[in-house]
Amino acid sequence: MLRDLFINLTVLVTFHYLFMLVFKENFLKKEDTLLRQLCKGLASGLLGVVLMFFSIKTGPAIIDLRHIPLILTAFYGGIAQTFVAAGVVIIGRLLFEVNIASFVNIFSMLLIVTASYMIAERHINHIVKMLLSITISSTIASILFITVVHEASIELHLAYWVFSYIAGLFNFYVIEHQTKAYQLLNLYRFQAHYDFLTGVLNKRKFDEVLDLAFSMRWKQPLQQISLIYLDIDYFKSINDQYGHHEGDIVLKEIGTRLMKNTRSSDYIGRIGGEEFAVLLPNCSVEKTWQIAERLRKKLADQPIYLENGTSIQITVSIGCAYYPGTLTDIKQLPIIADQELYKAKQSGRNQVSFSERKREHYT
Repeated sequence: MLRDLFINLTVLVTFHYLFMLVFKENFLKKEDTLLRQLCKGLASGLLGVVLMFFSIKTGPAIIDLRHIPLILTAFYGGIAQTFVAAGVVIIGRLLFEVNIASFVNIFSMLLIVTASYMIAERHINHIVKMLLSITISSTIASILFITVVHEASIELHLAYWVFSYIAGLFNFYVIEHQTKAYQLLNLYRFQAHYDFLTGVLNKRKFDEVLDLAFSMRWKQPLQQISLIYLDIDYFKSINDQYGHHEGDIVLKEIGTRLMKNTRSSDYIGRIGGEEFAVLLPNCSVEKTWQIAERLRKKLADQPIYLENGTSIQITVSIGCAYYPGTLTDIKQLPIIADQELYKAKQSGRNQVSFSERKREHYT
């Protein structure tokens, strides 16, 4: 019997590991789409059916660990997912045989699912919830063994309880461990592509986007591309006067306003301490000028509120470069944008400098 129970445990761990590979961190999302909940419920129910194929016959009693996937589904899934899994297990049980014992078993499955779901909704420690669910399901199973098949063997009940706890807690650990691993992986991916403070692209990822835009230029010769460089005026004095923590508040707000006032097709990056860049694909000279001016005004007109309650006005200097325009090499965009930014700062700050000289036509 110990050998058969070990096989059940191995099947459980293997299937839950495969579930995690398929659903990843979505395995733990209760507020998931109905279709995905149905898919996860179906997969969990099929696991319960598979475990029935490995049932262990001990005299008149037949035991297995089909209740474990139901408990875990109730613990991690929404109500639809939970009862879909129970429905699949019930159908599987009826396909094995239809008699009084099977209907009693179905009733016990519904009790276990309902009790487990109610426990899962409680705001208590996760391990405590798992222990309670396993205890209730094992108690129900023991009552059925004694009253229906008259199996009162202490060894049988002890083995069943022990393996239920081992299987439930071990699979709980596997799911939690895999979920945390996927969450960390997603965090590392985010940190590899985005600036942790402002939420816009970091310099490395922004450079990758630029390189891709440059390479796409050869596939789409008529593509218009503009690049904006933006620098916060006198940002060092903000850090010196209010501290670096409040300076971080300013940077976060700048990132937020840039995202709100650019197009969904634009790419925003933080390429230096207080320097940002915006890549504008398929953007005309006129539109580039309009976007740059809108950004300058939106950043200058609205105060930024610091955590200490102080409101401050900030301004930015902006340099713009456009291709094709006066440029013959698209890879000169960053150089020209940086030169125009320098001109904007040298000319008094809080202004836009554009490589296309005929600006008066676009104001």
